[in-house]
Amino acid sequence: MAQGKTLNERDTKLVRWLGEAHGKEAELEADLTAHIAMTQKPAYKKRLQQHLKETRDHKRRVASRIKQLGGPTGQNLIAASGSAMGEVAGKTVAAVKGQVGVARALVTEQAETHLRNAQEELREEHVEIALYTRIEVFATQVGDRETALLARSIRRDEERMAKFLTSELERLVKEIVRAEIPRDQRAATRRQSTRSSTRSRSRASTSRANPSSRSRSSSSRSGSSRAGASRSSSSRSSSARSGGSARARARAGARS
Repeated sequence: MAQGKTLNERDTKLVRWLGEAHGKEAELEADLTAHIAMTQKPAYKKRLQQHLKETRDHKRRVASRIKQLGGPTGQNLIAASGSAMGEVAGKTVAAVKGQVGVARALVTEQAETHLRNAQEELREEHVEIALYTRIEVFATQVGDRETALLARSIRRDEERMAKFLTSELERLVKEIVRAEIPRDQRAATRRQSTRSSTRSRSRASTSRANPSSRSRSSSSRSGSSRAGASRSSSSRSSSARSGGSARARARAGARS
């Protein structure tokens, strides 16, 4: 579709929402650039640099799709975004946020700075996930397969980054706990809990084993008693038979 052509309702909505996405990518680009400059963790910095490349690619692809739909390009994307933030406005806000981040780094510990930055990045990723989900669903409903595929592809990149940032946020919080919180104010570690649980199970097993031993001992005594009683009964029966035989022989002798 040629640029400048009057857009129908469907394409007008798509161009506006894609313009919003383009502005958000521009904002995130400036955010990531500032955060990378403040980050000293090699693995974390490497992932931010990778996502910065993805973000620039997202911005380029979104701008290309807007152009294909007949929407404006370059600085005119501000108008296409309507009330949403355009590229220039996005960069302006991101620059201010970057300055705030630098100021934060001067007055807080390194781990705390990384934590705040990761939290901010995670929030922005979820905003983008929601934005591209909205575009994908709308494009699918109005039969624009190309825009739907574009939104889905970018959304998956954002979801992967959000997953990484969630793990990073957890790691950074744990790092702060180890560095700043005395050991007696922390929850028991998993290893300690495991040892405690093992000891409890061992005591429980021993406790269960003792009644069993007592039961076997009782059974043994009961068996011995029954055996003794049986032997006594047998002895009495044998004596009775012997006595009966003697009396019978005596009566026979008397008759003869």
